[in-house]
Amino acid sequence: MLRNKFWVLTAAFLSLTACKENTSSNAPVQIPSVGAIRLVPQDVPLSFEFAARAQGSKETEVRARVGGILLKRNYVEGSRVQEGDVLFEIDPDQYKVALDRAVANMAQVEANLKNAQTDWERKEKLAKDKIVSEKALDEARAALDSYKAAYLQAKAEVDAAQLNLNYTKVTAPISGITSMETQSEGSLITANGELTTITQLNPIYVIFSASENEMMSLANMVDNGLIKNPRNENEIYAKIRFSNGSVYSKEGQINFINPSIDETTGTIKLRAVFDNAEQKLRPGQFVRLVMEGFTRINALLIPQEAVMQSGSGSYVYRIGNDGTIENVQIRTGLTAPNGSWIVDEGLNAGDVIVTEGLMKLRAGMTVEPKFASTANAQ
Repeated sequence: MLRNKFWVLTAAFLSLTACKENTSSNAPVQIPSVGAIRLVPQDVPLSFEFAARAQGSKETEVRARVGGILLKRNYVEGSRVQEGDVLFEIDPDQYKVALDRAVANMAQVEANLKNAQTDWERKEKLAKDKIVSEKALDEARAALDSYKAAYLQAKAEVDAAQLNLNYTKVTAPISGITSMETQSEGSLITANGELTTITQLNPIYVIFSASENEMMSLANMVDNGLIKNPRNENEIYAKIRFSNGSVYSKEGQINFINPSIDETTGTIKLRAVFDNAEQKLRPGQFVRLVMEGFTRINALLIPQEAVMQSGSGSYVYRIGNDGTIENVQIRTGLTAPNGSWIVDEGLNAGDVIVTEGLMKLRAGMTVEPKFASTANAQ
């Protein structure tokens, strides 16, 4: 009796175990879903931002051409002056005396020259009649040539004296804004002494530096047809952003790129020019320069959070047609305005890339992509 009950219980246990195993083997495998995008080529406007400093388009030192006592300053420091305005006056007395002396000397030489000319003409006529000797004629000719040279020298001395007298009035070489004077009225100044500086503010330059790698990468993409300038291929446009975040109302252009690279910093100096009629930009002012006007053709964009790092570089998870994940090494380049990275190597149009849930994934897993509603998703 007990034996029969034992066999019945054993059979029931085995039957229950078989049912559990059958139920477990038939349960569906749950495939995790992950956020993903499908890469679609698109044209992306590019901009590059650099630290920059404003600089006057012309900055000229005003110097004295002659020495003497500084009698007068004819402008207000920091005011605008026009080219040719008399800024300073130096005591002219000694230069007037020098000019008078040079004029008197030239008059004396001129009288001697006229006398030599008359003597030569008279002896030339007499020589034809054999009244004077050839030697006398030669001497008259030599005297005439000597006085001609002396006259030219005397005239040059007059011109030099006149220049020195003119230099006692120091004029503005360019139009612009004056700085503080460096010599006060009544000072004894020397020739070539600095008096002030004039800065031309309109137009104004903005100087900045870009790394060699940035410029080389940009040049290579232009050569390969990956970047175009839809406005004008020969012009690069720029804007200015102030420290408070506001943007300067006038657009400028890059008008100079230094042909050489700074050996110490590995950078290339560039210059932009801006209209500054309202003088809102001042020399020495630090700003941010935004270089615009480029479009990256057929760019593949990926969010920065989709990119992971390893010892061999950057990589992403790509989902195959069968839903299997694989690691793909990539190389990123420029950054799009929305913060996404532009992929230069490693991916193709139509690839599906994981963007969310990366930490729980590994290569070889099967997932179901859940596409985000972005411009890249399809």
